[in-house]
Amino acid sequence: MIMKHLKMAMLFVLLASVAVMFSACATCKTKKVEEETVSQPAAMTEPTKVIPEKPAVKESTLSATPMIAVGDKLDPIYFDFDKYNLKDLSRDQLTKNAQWLKNNPGAVVRIEGNCDERGSNEYNLALGERRAASAKKYLVYQGISPNQLETISYGEEKPTCGGHYEGCWWKNRRDDFVIVEK
Repeated sequence: MIMKHLKMAMLFVLLASVAVMFSACATCKTKKVEEETVSQPAAMTEPTKVIPEKPAVKESTLSATPMIAVGDKLDPIYFDFDKYNLKDLSRDQLTKNAQWLKNNPGAVVRIEGNCDERGSNEYNLALGERRAASAKKYLVYQGISPNQLETISYGEEKPTCGGHYEGCWWKNRRDDFVIVEK
């Protein structure tokens, strides 16, 4: 009888050990699935990290100095993913660009709308055009003559950063301001 109880106790311990092992493995598999979900490629999800805009232009850049010539650029403005509305930092930069244009009334600036690589070529060209038009509208509101401003969209064709991650994409979602006549 003691032998029978001993065999039953050993069988119980063995079954309990196997059950603990399987439950631990089930937890491991669950964690692995959760980790895979969290580490989904950045291109598949909208970024959640807020990337600060580029610092504002130095005052010396905006003065009417002969250092800025045709082909040079004023500092760009940046946009959020899939947006063309102006952020506060963009408005601040546009106000500085407007002051430079007021100090250089003969200058003509081309506003070049750009996008990151996500989206079709057609969509990005249209979005780049809306971004350039948004900046132009704000500059005209600041008192700049529409004759001093041209717009063009390059869509995704002129990236400043060639990486395929948010750290590069935000740099490509921009308007450039190129001096075409001074």
